[in-house]
Amino acid sequence: MYFEQKNAQEFEIPGGTKGYLYPAHPQGEQQIAMVEMDGVYPEKGYSINSVCTETIFLLEGQLTVEVDGQDYNLRPNDMIMILPGQKYKVTGKGKSIDLISPSWDKNQNKIIDQ
Repeated sequence: MYFEQKNAQEFEIPGGTKGYLYPAHPQGEQQIAMVEMDGVYPEKGYSINSVCTETIFLLEGQLTVEVDGQDYNLRPNDMIMILPGQKYKVTGKGKSIDLISPSWDKNQNKIIDQ
């Protein structure tokens, strides 16, 4: 399967996150997003995904990813896997490739206060 950027769905999330979500694997096994960030995600609270593992591979910049209360400072060529059920927050400025497995579904992702 081959996809050009024009095949991807452009998105923007309040707090300084934007990018492209590429089409999912035909059986929903995985999906990839190219993400540019300059700010914080989510704007308030934490994000938690009940089903997907989200793997962030940093291409450029610097991001701090807080997962279940522990901070990880990502620099280019670092990656982090956020497992289902872990609460997380991402801050900084950078560009990443995010692998989502199984494919992303907005109904599985929730923003929580704490």
